[in-house]
Amino acid sequence: MTAGLQSQVAGYESNNAPVQWGWAHLLHQGLRWWLILIVVWGISGIYEGRHLKRGWVPHDEGAFAQSADRVLHGELPHRDYTEVYTGGLSYLNAFAFRFLGESFATTRIVLFVFFLAWVPAVYWIASKLAPDWVAGGVTLLAVVWSLPNYSAAVPSWYNLFFATFGTAALFAYLEDRKWKWLFLAGLSGGLSFLVKTVALFYAAGIFLFLLYLEQRSGGESAADDRRGGAIYSAFVAGSLLVLLVGLLLLIQKRGSLQAYVSFIVPVFALVALLISREMRTRGHTSRGRFASLTRMLAPFSAGLGVPLAIFLIPYIRGHALGSLFQGIFVLPIIRVTGAFEAPPKLITALPELILAGILAVSVRVRGIARWLLTLAVAALFIYLLRTSATNASHYQMVWNAAWWVIPTLVIFGAGALGSRESARGDRADIPSQQVFLLLSVTALCSLVQFPFTSPIYFCYAAPLAILAVAGVFRFFTCIPRLLLAVLYVGFSAFAIFRVTPTFIYDMRTHFQPDTQTTRLNLPRAGNLRVSAKFVAIYEKVIPLVQEHARSGEIYAAPDCPEVYFLAGYKNPTPTLFDFFDKPDGRAERLLNLIDSRPIQVVVLNMDPGFSRMIDDDFYEALAERFPEKDTVGHFEVRWKR
Repeated sequence: MTAGLQSQVAGYESNNAPVQWGWAHLLHQGLRWWLILIVVWGISGIYEGRHLKRGWVPHDEGAFAQSADRVLHGELPHRDYTEVYTGGLSYLNAFAFRFLGESFATTRIVLFVFFLAWVPAVYWIASKLAPDWVAGGVTLLAVVWSLPNYSAAVPSWYNLFFATFGTAALFAYLEDRKWKWLFLAGLSGGLSFLVKTVALFYAAGIFLFLLYLEQRSGGESAADDRRGGAIYSAFVAGSLLVLLVGLLLLIQKRGSLQAYVSFIVPVFALVALLISREMRTRGHTSRGRFASLTRMLAPFSAGLGVPLAIFLIPYIRGHALGSLFQGIFVLPIIRVTGAFEAPPKLITALPELILAGILAVSVRVRGIARWLLTLAVAALFIYLLRTSATNASHYQMVWNAAWWVIPTLVIFGAGALGSRESARGDRADIPSQQVFLLLSVTALCSLVQFPFTSPIYFCYAAPLAILAVAGVFRFFTCIPRLLLAVLYVGFSAFAIFRVTPTFIYDMRTHFQPDTQTTRLNLPRAGNLRVSAKFVAIYEKVIPLVQEHARSGEIYAAPDCPEVYFLAGYKNPTPTLFDFFDKPDGRAERLLNLIDSRPIQVVVLNMDPGFSRMIDDDFYEALAERFPEKDTVGHFEVRWKR
């Protein structure tokens, strides 16, 4: 870091004294704080409410709804059917089905309730980083880059919500050092794991934060111990090495230079900061330091373990622990090979680097030059916003500037923290601890994008990055506030007017006017608004299936769980997505199943999302058994005479 950067970060001072935190603390927030929250909360609820039933990916909706339907009718995830995720969300949706009815709308209503709980959590964290009116703006930016872009009840949204809840609990812990906040942070992680195993990344991020926190938390004096904390330091180095090696092994299965830069280098920057601090840590024994870390890890681990222990009960009673282990730890490896999309190429980071350069220049210029720079950036954003409607390269410039903010921010933020601590005599105060927490959670939770780095997956981590940006920027008071306001308006407008209408299929490449406008008029569709193309297909396919299947059963494949749910038929196989099945002898097993059950209709998906099309021999065998057919869009519906 340069001397200028050191002087900037050294200049930021904050009250480091702990405060008494609790409900009374919240109730005694100022009137303006509450008014801003209410306004932001209302705007967020209305904005997301307008998008709640907009758009779908058919196999996503089908998988979530069919899983919940199977749980509702007594099936156990992983034992009785191939649950795609951990299974906790299927129980939640099944509970909602019981009271709100079985439809796609029900899963989204549950999601909306969690969203409404998430908004004030974001605002509360942001208000610890900036004035309340700025915190309101940060919250709205997080909202427009999140759920409204794809309001399906995908597990990754819940992972984002729980990661935010856990981060808020740890913010409270920094001010009120009570174990209950650590427990709540762990509880958030445990509940998140029950939704999807990527919650392990959140837990890893919190572990890095607790290591950081311990390095200045104290312990027994090492004055009479020449070895000091050497054993503990070896433990820290070993733990960090295990984390890096584990991530490298994960990435190398689909390794590419951009994947390493996007997902590994940011974590490495945080690890380097921890190692650097560890090398400077003196004066405490290993025993004292282990005790200090344990006092934090124990309640966090307890919170993490409580929901997991409860979730295990039916599997223990059903002697199905092996099936559960297979489902949550082995099948994800298959998912890496079955569902993959590479991160953007490194060249696409150029707009983000240019933006970082503009911010660096803005710190050094003064007077009219600063005004001209701000006006130039404003003019550029207006130009890009207007032209991005028809110019794909201009659209991609802004999108890539947003996408690369996570690795750039974490790397730069880790360096800024190290420089700040050096300038302040190696002292880590609450603002530094808050920023490290946000950087750590953001860096690790952004791994939700691997191995399927579809553009919508950026939105599952973007709100955490936005909070981290707010944390890092408060160290740099020399950045023109008007320039930051221009960037805020620009990225907000881009999300609202370009990203959200485009929907997820073209979100990274070009603007697409909103096509998710036609209501899907099927009883279980929940009045979702989807593209006219899908309405034309499903409003013909589903009645066709029901007409010929009547009181019998159907078989639909590959990768079309929505057909079962919309038509109201039970899936006779344990499979939601066909690439999870063992390929050896699969066709023979399925034919035996079809011959042994009263299956009247087969629905063949000729354009599956992940799995391969059925082979020719299997197709011919089905055609022989079900000679009548009709083709509707990408479906071929076959039935018996």
